[in-house]
Amino acid sequence: MLFFIQVHVWAGISTRGATNICIFEGNMDSVAYQDILSRFLLPFVHNKYPKGYRFMQDNDPKHTSRSTLQWIERNEVNWWRTPPESPDLNPTENLWGTMKWYLRKNVKPKTKEELIQGIKQFWSLATPQMCTRYIRHIDKVVPVVVARRGAASGY
Repeated sequence: MLFFIQVHVWAGISTRGATNICIFEGNMDSVAYQDILSRFLLPFVHNKYPKGYRFMQDNDPKHTSRSTLQWIERNEVNWWRTPPESPDLNPTENLWGTMKWYLRKNVKPKTKEELIQGIKQFWSLATPQMCTRYIRHIDKVVPVVVARRGAASGY
């Protein structure tokens, strides 16, 4: 019998490296998302980017809810807004794809614990150089998205 093991992951990348990773179960709402940003994003950006940064996230409803937007403003998060349907502008989407490939090829988890360990193992490989490679992909994608007036680039 096949069964599907699932956990949720929040993490961020920058040219100065990766945030700590948050692995959790269950559904995330706006309040839980704001808690994750408080515990994982803010310490990272205050440490790595004391002179300023740009925060990029997709347009998931919990990311753009009224309470989250108020939290972003209250915490002075410099959020770079993207078009509504723009996963190709989110560098972490490609990184998640690589992580899924890594898990299938190298870890082949059969239990939730193996999956979590495999995710942590992959995340330990997220060097600043690796993160920068995913971020620089934006240089290729943005002009195409602009030319297509916000539509997906196809990359």
